[in-house]
Amino acid sequence: MSSVWESLSTTVSSAPTNTTVIPLANEGVLTVHGADARKFLQGQSSSDFTQVHETSSRLGCLCNLKGRAILSFRAVNWQENTFHLVMDAPLVTIAKTLLQKYIVFSKAQLSTPDLAVFGVLGEGATKLISQLFGNCPTAIDDVISNEHASVIRLHGEQRFLVLVQPEILTTLWPQLIQQAAIGDVNTWRLAQIAAGEAQVLASTSELFQPQELNFPNLNGVSYNKGCYTGQEVIARLYFRGKLKQFVHRFQATSSELPTLNAAIVDDTEHTQGHVVLTAKRDDNTVEMLAIARRGHLDGLHLAETQQALTLLDLPYVVEVKE
Repeated sequence: MSSVWESLSTTVSSAPTNTTVIPLANEGVLTVHGADARKFLQGQSSSDFTQVHETSSRLGCLCNLKGRAILSFRAVNWQENTFHLVMDAPLVTIAKTLLQKYIVFSKAQLSTPDLAVFGVLGEGATKLISQLFGNCPTAIDDVISNEHASVIRLHGEQRFLVLVQPEILTTLWPQLIQQAAIGDVNTWRLAQIAAGEAQVLASTSELFQPQELNFPNLNGVSYNKGCYTGQEVIARLYFRGKLKQFVHRFQATSSELPTLNAAIVDDTEHTQGHVVLTAKRDDNTVEMLAIARRGHLDGLHLAETQQALTLLDLPYVVEVKE
C-alpha cells in the first residue's frame, strides 16, 4: 500500500450519494517490466497475456504443479513493456520470490512500485470517472490510462479499479470524496461476491484450482495459450475431466463472518465445499462465495456455526461438461 494514504482521510462516510470510493489498503502491486515481460508472464500464468494491453486487462492466477492457485491477480499493461499485477498484499512477497526464480533467464525485471489502489462503485461511478479522467472504460476488462492513473472496468455493476501515482492521489482524493462516500474493504468484498469474482487471499493460497474459482467465466484462464506451471492439470480437468465443484454464491443469517476455508457440510455432516470469500451485507446477514459440489447444494450449512446457507444467483452460468 502506498504510504500516501496515511495523510488522507479514509474514514468511512455515509454521505447521501450513489457512488462509493474505497481505499484498497489490502491490495498490493508487483510489476514486471522489460522487453520480455509479456512473454515471461505468458509462460507463468493462467491468463493469456497477448490479450493484456493498454486498453484491455485480465484476471489470472499463478499456480503450483498441482494446478492450485498460489495467488490471483488483475493484470494491467499501463506503460509499454510494463505489467502491474494487483493482488492480495500479503502475497506480493510470495509472488516476487516465486517469479524471481525464473525471470533471471528473461530480459525483464520485478519491482514493487509505490502505487495507490482504490475502487469506485455505484450508479454514479461512470459519471464520476468520466469527470475526473475525461473518459471511462465501458466494457468489462476495458482500461483507460494516462501518465498518472489507470482505470479498469471490472465484473459487476459499475465497478472500477484505479491505480494512481501517489503524488497525484493527494490532489485527486479530495475531489473524489466531495462527490462520493468513502467505503471500506467489506463494501468492496460484497461487490466482488455479487459479481461472482473470487480472489485468492493469503489464507486460501494453494487450496483451489482456477476452474473451481470460476476463472474461465472471468476471462482468467486460457486453454490454448501454451504451457505454464500447473497447466497440465488445469487442461486435463477441462478436456478430459468433469468439474465436480466450483464457486457458488450463498447467504447466511449471522453477525460474524465465516472463517475462510471453513467447511460447508450437508444434512449428514459430509463436507461439500469450503468458503472462499466473505462480506457482511448488514449486521445480521453475511454473503459469501464458496466452492460447493455439483448436485449437493440442498441443506448446506457452515460446519463451524451450523448456520444454514441460502443459495443466491451468480451473474453468469458455469458450464460443465457432462
